[in-house]
Amino acid sequence: MVYLYDEALVAKLKSWTHNTNMHVYAPSDSRTLFETIADENEDEIKLPILALTRSGFEITNTNKRPLTYDGLKIFEGDEYTQQLNAIPISINYQLDIYTRTLKEADLYARDLIFNLINHCKVEMVIPHNGVDYTHHGHVFISNNVEDNSGISERMDFGQFTRYTLNLIIDDAYLWSAPFRGYYRISEEDMKIFVRTPVDPAEKPTKEDIHFDDMENVNE
Repeated sequence: MVYLYDEALVAKLKSWTHNTNMHVYAPSDSRTLFETIADENEDEIKLPILALTRSGFEITNTNKRPLTYDGLKIFEGDEYTQQLNAIPISINYQLDIYTRTLKEADLYARDLIFNLINHCKVEMVIPHNGVDYTHHGHVFISNNVEDNSGISERMDFGQFTRYTLNLIIDDAYLWSAPFRGYYRISEEDMKIFVRTPVDPAEKPTKEDIHFDDMENVNE
């Protein structure tokens, strides 16, 4: 469910730009960015634009990691319990800033960099088998901000400035939340260990140890 991280990151970007004329596009829209924008706006391209693209993810450890255990479960019922397992991954993103002028790109880049550094936490709700689990990840920004204004990934609508930032969420997971039934012991088959009293200083022999069923013990 890597797309949950996409949605959480887009929601964070939109929360920072909701009082501006900045348009934010998710990875699902950014693959054909300008065709998507043209379809939405009757072939009119409106800047500025933030376009988030997911460039892939890396499995950082191939061992499954339990995030819950017997004493901590995300759900517990009479017949079964639900525990959370995960495989750690790292998700790579590309964030493109499209503006008309270089000055405008500088201003948006500055604000985004400060926000990403100061407010790096992203929150998502992981739905699985009818149970929601809240998880937090952290997004980090790479050192370089590239000016890719000369790359013609666009329709012919005039000159623009394009800055590219590379982001990473390095504490992400692939999730699994299986249901597990309880192990039960039937009283009919239960036997207990009984030790015949001996001197504590002596080591018990085989003859001192035997098993009794529950019925005899209760009597």
